[in-house]
Formats: sequence, C-alpha cells, structure tokens
Amino acid sequence: MATTATFKRGTTFAATIVYTPDAGGPANLLGTGITSDIIDSGGTTYHLDEVTAVDGMSFNLYFATATSEWSTGTARWDIKFNYAGAIFYSETLRLNIIDEVTH
Repeated sequence: MATTATFKRGTTFAATIVYTPDAGGPANLLGTGITSDIIDSGGTTYHLDEVTAVDGMSFNLYFATATSEWSTGTARWDIKFNYAGAIFYSETLRLNIIDEVTH
C-alpha cells in the first residue's frame, strides 16, 4: 500500500528521513549512495538533492529550485539506496500536487 501526501506546488520541497536499521542491515547510512526522483503527473522527472547527517542516521532530500511548474495531480516518488553494490528501493510514495490559492 503506497503512502500518499499532499504537496502545494510553488512551495519549497524538502523532506527529512530518519533511518532505522533493519536486522542485518547497515548500522548507519554513511557510505551509502542515496538518490531520489519525483515524477509528476505530466511525466516530468525532478531529481532531488540529498545531504546525509554526520551520524548517518538521517538524511534530507530537497528540490533546489522552484516547484511552480510541477504538474498538478498524482506524482510518484521513491528513494534508491546503493550500499556496497547492493541496490534497495523505498516504497513508492504518492504526492498529490495541488495548486496554490494565494498568489
């Protein structure tokens, strides 16, 4: 079951993700490649920038430029992890992108 969140285009897109290690998984995300993209309802892909916390237990994802051109409707978003050559993906998240009301 996919998680859905609402995002108002024109605002800053940023997310903080807290890492909880699975049994047998890495103790932290230091040395793990993290990439993430959002694909809006019009099919445009937006690459998110990533910054991992010094302790490797959380990371921030953000879109460095304006979101005002993102298509409204349902977008898809996931996160890719590359740990020592093993590739893992997060659940596919859904973003309900809506218009801003106040201009």
